[in-house]
Amino acid sequence: MKTVGATINEQSVRHVNDVQPGPCDPYLGCPPPTEIVCIKVDKVYYECKNIQVNEDEFTYYPEPECPVEDVSCYKVELCGEPCCEVVKPGLVSVNFRYKVTIRLFFPTTCEPAFKDLTQEITVTKLFNIPRAGEEGLHVQCYVPFLECLDAFISAVDPNNTNGRITILACVGKYILIKLKATVQLMIPAYGFCPEPPDCDEVFGICPDFRPEWPPYPPQLR
Repeated sequence: MKTVGATINEQSVRHVNDVQPGPCDPYLGCPPPTEIVCIKVDKVYYECKNIQVNEDEFTYYPEPECPVEDVSCYKVELCGEPCCEVVKPGLVSVNFRYKVTIRLFFPTTCEPAFKDLTQEITVTKLFNIPRAGEEGLHVQCYVPFLECLDAFISAVDPNNTNGRITILACVGKYILIKLKATVQLMIPAYGFCPEPPDCDEVFGICPDFRPEWPPYPPQLR
């Protein structure tokens, strides 16, 4: 029996050594784990998302000889990290700021041919989040996606001598809220990760130098 046990253990060791990080075989599945380990991680108890498009308004007074021919939503960027807090049990406030830039295009006869306008927008939202405020649970919020979708001239004031125009920039926002707690979990494992392979090092980006030999022309007789 000891010999059989040793053989099984040897086979198990070889089996574990063959395990590599990555997807399991679609037909054979994953091999059985070799141990149960206790790890300390952030466990997500609840999460939700909020996807919405902001219509941010710009006002511009073009010169009579340089009317605005076209507009575009040029870029948008997050200003710092979003802030979220539990206002009261079950109610979470999310606040963040972003900077949106639109580009105005003028006739080719104008100098310059385009101009950028930038605004900083503050977003404040309230969400019903179950279990928010419970002891041991902390709330975190993220804005993983922020995108300039479009911009267009929404209104022209014909009664204004300065030719005031109103421009709307459409900005897509993706807000993600999570309730987390740091816990110790038991999970099946395969032991420690294997040593990674060597990286594919690049020794140079210049082309090889292989001059022809001899470095002098043939001698004339």
